Amino acid sequence: MTYSYKAIIFDCDGVIVDTENISNTILKTMLSECGLELDDETLHAKFTGFTNKENLLNAEKLLGKPLPTNFDEDYRQRFHRIIEADLEPITGVRDLLSKITAPIAMATNARRQEMNFKLDKIQLTERFSTRFCVEDVEHGKPAPDLYLKAAKALNVEPEDCLVIEDSVAGITAGRAAGMRVLAFSETLDEKMQTAAGATECFKTMKQLEGLLGL
Repeated sequence: MTYSYKAIIFDCDGVIVDTENISNTILKTMLSECGLELDDETLHAKFTGFTNKENLLNAEKLLGKPLPTNFDEDYRQRFHRIIEADLEPITGVRDLLSKITAPIAMATNARRQEMNFKLDKIQLTERFSTRFCVEDVEHGKPAPDLYLKAAKALNVEPEDCLVIEDSVAGITAGRAAGMRVLAFSETLDEKMQTAAGATECFKTMKQLEGLLGL
């Protein structure tokens, strides 16, 4: 099936840059060090795509006690050491973006400094001249605020936008904004994504090109 649209709004982590697996591995390791063992399904469902603040609160609930005071800073330092050394775009993203002629935007739960660093690192800053981060809205994903703000900036009605996501939080946000969501399922469970409201799932950017009629 090929979808009609007037604009496309992309998530960043796990869709444009290959960071979700890095962040999940670090988080899983650090939580294990604190005594909280998580399987991959729980990690993806409850932590992937949410804000750092929400993840810390959720971890403390599951753990039943506060995390170490330096947990967030330690996590960020570990994460940045890895992406500064080795950050790549998702396979096929450059080709995909070169073929899209409709307006595009980015909407991410990352902070502005992190979002800009990632885009600079993979040399896609200019392609996403319209971009919004968690600091631009009152509520991050799974609330619809980021996607509604991006649609308004592109001067396109929400129902005419396609969202490209991967996480449950992001899919939920896109659907709450009244948009159709195509979900990248290279590493995530399609059933989980569909249950969250994904219109369709895809495993490669070449497959997405077909869905977008490129």
